[in-house]
Amino acid sequence: MFQLQIPGVILGATMLLMLMVSVRAELYFPPGLVADDEASIADLSLFEKQGMQLPGSYEVEIWLNGNPVTSQRLRFVAAQREGDKKDVAEITEGKTVRDSTGLTACLTGRDMIAFGVNLQRYPLPALQGEDSCLSPGTFIPQAWTAFDFRKMRLEVSIPQIALHNSARGDIPTERWDEGVSAAMLSYSLNGTDSRGHYGNSRSHFLNLNGGINLGPWRLRDRRNWSEYRSRNRNEQRWQHGTTILSRAIIPWRSELTLGDDTSSGDVFDSFAFRGARLASDDSMLPESLRGYAPVIRGTAGSNARISIKQNGYEVYQATVGAGEFVISDLFPMYASGDLLVTVTEVDGSARSFSVPYSSVPVLVRQGRTRYDLTLGSYRSSGQGYSQPRVMQGTLVHGLPWGLTAYGGVQYADSYRAAVLGAGVNMGVLGALSADITHADSTLSDGSQHRGQSLRFLYARSLNALGTTFQLTGYRYSTRGFYTLSETTLKRMSGWHYNDERLDTQGQPLPPRETDFYSLYDSKRQRLQASISQQIGSFGSLYLSGSQQSFWNRSGVTRSVQAGFSSTLGSLSYTLSLSQNRNAGMDRADSSVSFFVSLPLSQWMPAGTPSIYATFNESRNSDGAISQQAGLSGTLLDAGNLNWNLMQGRSRGDTSSSARMSYRGALADVGMGYSSSSNYRQLNYDAAGSVVLHRDGLTVSQPLGDTNILVAAPGAAGVKLENGNGLQTDGRGYAIRPWASGYRENRVALDVSTLDDRTELEGAVMQVVPTRGALVRADFKTRSGVRALFTLTFDGKPVPFGAQVSSGDSSGIVSDEGQVYLAGLAEEGELTVRWGGGAHQQCTLSYRIPQDKQQAPLAQMQAVCRQLNAVPVSTINH
Repeated sequence: MFQLQIPGVILGATMLLMLMVSVRAELYFPPGLVADDEASIADLSLFEKQGMQLPGSYEVEIWLNGNPVTSQRLRFVAAQREGDKKDVAEITEGKTVRDSTGLTACLTGRDMIAFGVNLQRYPLPALQGEDSCLSPGTFIPQAWTAFDFRKMRLEVSIPQIALHNSARGDIPTERWDEGVSAAMLSYSLNGTDSRGHYGNSRSHFLNLNGGINLGPWRLRDRRNWSEYRSRNRNEQRWQHGTTILSRAIIPWRSELTLGDDTSSGDVFDSFAFRGARLASDDSMLPESLRGYAPVIRGTAGSNARISIKQNGYEVYQATVGAGEFVISDLFPMYASGDLLVTVTEVDGSARSFSVPYSSVPVLVRQGRTRYDLTLGSYRSSGQGYSQPRVMQGTLVHGLPWGLTAYGGVQYADSYRAAVLGAGVNMGVLGALSADITHADSTLSDGSQHRGQSLRFLYARSLNALGTTFQLTGYRYSTRGFYTLSETTLKRMSGWHYNDERLDTQGQPLPPRETDFYSLYDSKRQRLQASISQQIGSFGSLYLSGSQQSFWNRSGVTRSVQAGFSSTLGSLSYTLSLSQNRNAGMDRADSSVSFFVSLPLSQWMPAGTPSIYATFNESRNSDGAISQQAGLSGTLLDAGNLNWNLMQGRSRGDTSSSARMSYRGALADVGMGYSSSSNYRQLNYDAAGSVVLHRDGLTVSQPLGDTNILVAAPGAAGVKLENGNGLQTDGRGYAIRPWASGYRENRVALDVSTLDDRTELEGAVMQVVPTRGALVRADFKTRSGVRALFTLTFDGKPVPFGAQVSSGDSSGIVSDEGQVYLAGLAEEGELTVRWGGGAHQQCTLSYRIPQDKQQAPLAQMQAVCRQLNAVPVSTINH
């Protein structure tokens, strides 16, 4: 890097100029204060008034009515004068433009659409198209703009009456971007290699999510592969998840899906099908109206493997370190259906618990209608289910006074059902919905049944008390009520899924009691709840659970998870417990754990990477106690290298473990090692993606549902702000995963990571992708030489304040004719202007020798002439 030294005369003159302007903006500034020869000074009359700035293009943040809207490069032109008696300052301080820069922002009709201006009520002025330059105050009464040059912020004020009436946070559909055409593949692989007294085993799990985007159409395929090898057993299998072709229908705020999908779960229980679905898409609504997603909490005693299944399909698998874990990025396949969480420790021991998952109270805003039409065949991952043809239709409509009415029908070969319900927003008392379902069913033994089910759903947030009822539900069913999925079972009793689990020796384990079903014991009552409570500054408490009773079976099936978290100074701790009991079991499967974390960086020198000391103790229902103590932390500037070391004791055996994970630009990788007197285990994982687009192939971190392609050709190795390891590849491309569909997404490049030959015209962009899109964020780059010219004209230095330009590069001459320019080509032409007359401008051609092109700063002397034929400048050695 380099620094340009400002000569004392220029600094003194600048300070004097600022002083005179601050005292009285109308004072005349004598050019003689800069130099004795006034001819050596450019026309500086523009700067004689306080706040005046040069016209040009600037990268600015745009704020509409006090709220940030976007960041973009805007052209600013000199404010138009209205008559000879009015100067620029009087106009810019008026009603239309309220600043003193002497500039007017050159907005377009497209910008007005992005702001949400109702162009039917306030049409654009005559001869002003979408790309024409205009100011909102010229055609909208009481509208104005103000440019804060110091902050590079443009304030736009438009009366609310001139804007489309929309919900807070809503974005006009004209700004929604369908993205570019591309082919994508996201993968995650994890594996373990175990060796011990019981024998050796090896397992792998690969999850693949492929997709193709073509205009508004999205093709997605989801499947996984698993392998297990041991002395007693060798097996591998592919499991197909879904194949979906979908597209958004924006005018209807809906989505069309063809292929494998799941029905909505707000009115009926969600089910998987293969066919067609046309349904309202709540992701097009403001965030306050979006759906519910579960948060799963628990503790691990070692480098444990977490597996989550829903309706028999494995929707999540990952390896976590010892201690408390929170999974908040889960995307279930079904809109309802309990989640079975299994925690498998390195010693092979496993425990499972259920997390209730269903829809929150059915409510929509007044006047909104939400619908779902499904037609296809029932689909299940288990072999014990038939695949009847099924049709479902639901309708939800918002009424006045906070009421919502909804209903629906289900029709299958052996099933008929109808539901009718209503929801109400009770203000401070929360939200409640209730419905009743009548069903006629024919079971696998040919018996026919008829029954009803009454359901209540309730949600409430008591912000003053710190209480949140995230989900509370109750269902009561008569003896003859069955759901659609129960009528598709081929047998009256048995096991839901043929999911054979293996112990550490590769031997099959007995099936879980939770997987057993009996249609002779129909469900009677079900209660589920998820509650969190903030206890002032003392801590927070959470509780979630479910309870199910049956008509012909004694006892209840119950699942409970609870925890308390708090801090003592810098020390944080969590006490958690879980209990699971199935109807008919003599005892419950329970566990309790205590986790403590203490940051050690507070006692280390400033700038030391974060380091934590942790301790965890747990006890299960058999009375076995396990303890682990360890250290964990992060490394590297971005903190994207995580590590942990653990020492533990369980069942009289001492164990050790170590794990390291790295989030890089190309993939996420991790590796861990655990050992004890009985076993040695190595576990490893990797996750990433490849994207094929019109400019080539880009490798990146795992993709989300919606993603952003960052395109800055020529800007290699540039980091993305808040990218956690993301940076552009050798060609200047990167993928930013997990963008928010139908929402503003800020994309910013870290200009401090640019090389000496690369310049960006703008480092920040805002994009609004549709769901599933790959949106392209194009950054204009200039790659070239940085040079310091010393220019002369007629034997004298070019006048102070002259403007110099070459292509997209420009600068202003300081004293002694010096000007700094960046992003220059190896050879080209400079244009110099310091006034309006023909004698106040000149041109010159230059060529930079090869040996100076790689220097941080090429210093050149050149003669500027008015002639058409100009000599080529040379490097000053």
